[in-house]
Amino acid sequence: MIARTALGKILVFAVFFIGIATGAVLDNVYRTRVGATEPTVDRRGPNPQDRMRRDRDSMDKYLGLDEAQKEQVHKILEDTRNELRELREQVGPKFRAIEDGSREKIHAVLTEEQRRKLDEYRESHRGDRGRPPRGDKEKKDRDNQQ
Repeated sequence: MIARTALGKILVFAVFFIGIATGAVLDNVYRTRVGATEPTVDRRGPNPQDRMRRDRDSMDKYLGLDEAQKEQVHKILEDTRNELRELREQVGPKFRAIEDGSREKIHAVLTEEQRRKLDEYRESHRGDRGRPPRGDKEKKDRDNQQ
């Protein structure tokens, strides 16, 4: 009876140990073979060009585009990207002027302490959207001229 209980415990331990060993081996295979083929992305995420290329390739594959269609679609996307870039360059200065005007109007309403707090608040939230708040460079240039 004791021998049977001991044999049962050994058998359970052996099965448990084999499961652990098998899991470790499979994990290693996955990390070295399968996981190595997946693109690695740093903590900040893929850069915009890589993300754009990945999304474009994914769309091409999903739609089943042939080479001629890919070429045409990629040309259309590139032209659109250039048009939007030009539009941003045209509208950007006016956009920044409106933002600066709004900021100046708000500053005129606030007390000196509130202005200081607002500036601290803006500085602490700088880059929350992945870029510094607009108009900071222009504001610093104006402050330096005064």
